[in-house]
Amino acid sequence: MSSLFQPAPLLRCTAGLRSRGLVPVAQHFQRHASTSPAGILVATGDSRTSTSAPVSRPAEELPSGLERLPTSSVIRNILLGYFFSKPYLLKPGFAILRRIADSRLQILNPDVNPILRRALRPLLYDQFCAGTNKAEIGRTKDAIKGIGYSGIILCYGKETQFSEGLRNANVSTAGHDSQITQWRDGNLETLGMIGEGDWLGIKLTGAGSNVTAALMQNRAPCKEFLEATDAVCRKAAAQNCRIWIDAEQQALQSTIDLWTIQLMQRWNTNGKALVYNTVQAYLKASRTKLKHQLALAQAGGWALGIKLVRGAYIGTDPRHLLHDTKQDTDDSYNSIVRDLLSGSNLGMREQDFPKNVRLFLAGHNPDSVSAAWNLVQTLNEEGRLKVVPDFGQLQGMGDVLGCTFLQRRESLASEAATGKDIIVPRLYKCLTWGSLHECMQYLFRRAVENSGGVDRMRDGMVAYKAELRRRLFGSRSGA
Repeated sequence: MSSLFQPAPLLRCTAGLRSRGLVPVAQHFQRHASTSPAGILVATGDSRTSTSAPVSRPAEELPSGLERLPTSSVIRNILLGYFFSKPYLLKPGFAILRRIADSRLQILNPDVNPILRRALRPLLYDQFCAGTNKAEIGRTKDAIKGIGYSGIILCYGKETQFSEGLRNANVSTAGHDSQITQWRDGNLETLGMIGEGDWLGIKLTGAGSNVTAALMQNRAPCKEFLEATDAVCRKAAAQNCRIWIDAEQQALQSTIDLWTIQLMQRWNTNGKALVYNTVQAYLKASRTKLKHQLALAQAGGWALGIKLVRGAYIGTDPRHLLHDTKQDTDDSYNSIVRDLLSGSNLGMREQDFPKNVRLFLAGHNPDSVSAAWNLVQTLNEEGRLKVVPDFGQLQGMGDVLGCTFLQRRESLASEAATGKDIIVPRLYKCLTWGSLHECMQYLFRRAVENSGGVDRMRDGMVAYKAELRRRLFGSRSGA
């Protein structure tokens, strides 16, 4: 197996590094960020070099990066930004989307109803999803990598919506389960569409009603499900891909965590993390959950893989389990990033922090991503960096942010090539594939998530409109 599962290589040239006092990590998220005119956070702190030159130029001195995107994507971002910023469109639009996503009526199935398909495909599906077949997904993947991303995370969109009836349903533990077979084959097919260095995203409820009922009832997984996950993990390991297990609704999540820990114990050996669990920072218990899993990994000697997100089920998760305010959620996310990168405040001394922790930072908040990006360099310079994270955003979201950091990554790579001791993080895009009907629950969650970031989308629309003007008239400025 290659070194893919190891942290990103450190490009070191330590001769002549100047000494400096250690910066309190808790202050870093304030000290190392300022806001550009486009609303994107850019570095203002010291760089990791042997001179006083900055690690990279401020983002506002660089091109916007949006010139990397196809014109169709720029236009869709403008149209969706307009929709999400208008409450009189948002409320009825959400009601219609939810009805379509939850309905079992054929007339509301966009795979069957051509009118729905023609309405939803060009605006929503093409913005947030990768395609319905291998050829479409291949074109999307090539376009993403052509923009400059390190790779993709590909997820099969099929999932099972739970109902309270499943809580008391009989769970079959023997015999053939065609839904598990379909789920296994779908994930193996997904692996066949990605390459070395890419990721597979897995949703456990996609394995069908028996598995979903077992998750709700806190049961052990059945033998057929274990065999299916082993088949998927074996193929992923053989082609040097990694797997993340998606978080789902809280009625299922405690069992998902338990099953995922068992997968990590089996597959995350020899310091390599094949399987990653998801921590949702909007949950009040997120830090407790993380500390528990760190302790288990340290005691068991296996590698802990963590994907950190804010959370995507705010519309359905019980409100009392979530942080009271958006600021509380921001503080939770930022503090977990800070403490994982530095190995502090997690129930153990920094010097005892496990060396085999792996981290993927998923997010669309410019403040958080910029601060984490800069903190990686600062802690590396101080010799205190415990984890080298990967970064990523969902397809169709955070394009202004993603393109800005692609610019910064290229600048860092150029400086690293001169021998400077700089971390060059990897950037990924997360794509979901499947038919329109299979992806409707996913599309509805993306709509809800975008509605919660209206200010961010408003800033993005300024950048997209400027880019469209540049393409039409050769100038970013205009009325």
